[in-house]
Amino acid sequence: MRKAQFVLGTMVLVWLAGGSPARADYPWCIQDSEFGYPGDCSYYTREQCQVSASGRKGFCGPNPAMVTRPPPPTPLRGRYIPPG
Repeated sequence: MRKAQFVLGTMVLVWLAGGSPARADYPWCIQDSEFGYPGDCSYYTREQCQVSASGRKGFCGPNPAMVTRPPPPTPLRGRYIPPG
């Protein structure tokens, strides 16, 4: 029984380790058929991404997880003034 549990546990660990490519959260991604969407997001600058993408059928695009959102409004000090 212990041997079966060990084999099953090993198979699960191998599956988890090799189930998906490592992803980094950098601003630029290579997007192509090899990496899919959002792609290989391991590039800090667009130039790094373009150098790595040259010769492939892909392109460089911004990482959708890193798209900047507008900052929240700053709270007013003192009395409340409604918008508009």
